[in-house]
Parts: sequence; C-alpha cells; structure tokens
Amino acid sequence: MNARSRLLALAVASLFATAAVAQYAPPPPPPPPPEAQGAIPPPPPPPPMAPTAPAEQQSLPAPPPPPPPPPAEPVQPAIPPMPATDQTMSAPAATGGLTEERSVQFQDAQGVNVTVNYGMPQPDNFGPKPPFSQLDSNHDGRISQTEAQAYLPLYNDWLHVAPHASGISQAQYDGWND
Repeated sequence: MNARSRLLALAVASLFATAAVAQYAPPPPPPPPPEAQGAIPPPPPPPPMAPTAPAEQQSLPAPPPPPPPPPAEPVQPAIPPMPATDQTMSAPAATGGLTEERSVQFQDAQGVNVTVNYGMPQPDNFGPKPPFSQLDSNHDGRISQTEAQAYLPLYNDWLHVAPHASGISQAQYDGWND
C-alpha cells in the first residue's frame, strides 16, 4: 500500500466513526411519576412584592434587645476540679505500665457522688511457664489452641505465638516469652 491509499483508508474510517458517534442519541428521561389520587398539588410560589415606598422612607426593624446582665454570683463550673485527695501518678513499673488502681470521688452539679476509677490493675502472677509435655495433653508434639487454655498467658498470646498455625511446636513454645 502506498501512502495515498493509507490516507484514503484513514479518511474513510474517520467518516464512519464520526457518523456512528453522531447517530448515538442518549435515552430519553423517564416520564414523571403519576400523581396519586387525592394528592394535594403544591401551592404556587408567592408573587414578587413590589416596593411600596422609597428605601429612605421604609421603616427599619427594631434593634434586638440588649443581652441580660451577668449574674451577680459566680457560676460553678460544670466539671468541678479534682479534689486535693487525688493520689499522684506513680512511675511506670519495671514491666512498662502503671500497675496501681486509683479512684477519686467528687460531687457533680446535681449533688450526686461520682467515683472515677483509673489505672492498671496488678498483673496476675501465673508463675513460670509449665513444661511443653504438660500442656501437650494428647502427646502429638504440638499444643493446640484447646490445650493452650490450660495455661492462660499462652492462650491469650495465641495469635502472637501461632498466627497462621493450628498448633504450637516445641521450638515455638521454647522461644515464646523469653
């Protein structure tokens, strides 16, 4: 094919594409929903109001009343300050967290006594971890999640020790919590 026939083929293809696009008509919009029987049509909009007097002669609205004076006695804040009997926070324990529970009592605006408890409770001491053979009750060489329930720290840490496994091997158990 020479350059002239290529140009002619391109021109014919462009004409066909333009004709195809020009014939495309979007679908008509859906008809409005039929009116329900007994429905009340909306009221017509109010007619625009014509000015009755020049702008200088129209009366202005009354200014708003002044704000009320502040009360004579101070208002008690909605949240009272913490009482002086509050204990100070202790330094983090060796494990890295606050391990004391604390509570504060005060009265709210309605006179109801409120107690707020905060802090971390003392951790449970489960002692040293038991031997692998003690937890592997069916002696298949793996600790299942059901078997791990016998030692609560292991059961609570299951997703960390065996994230994608159905059991924990002896090597995983030995490396856990070291």
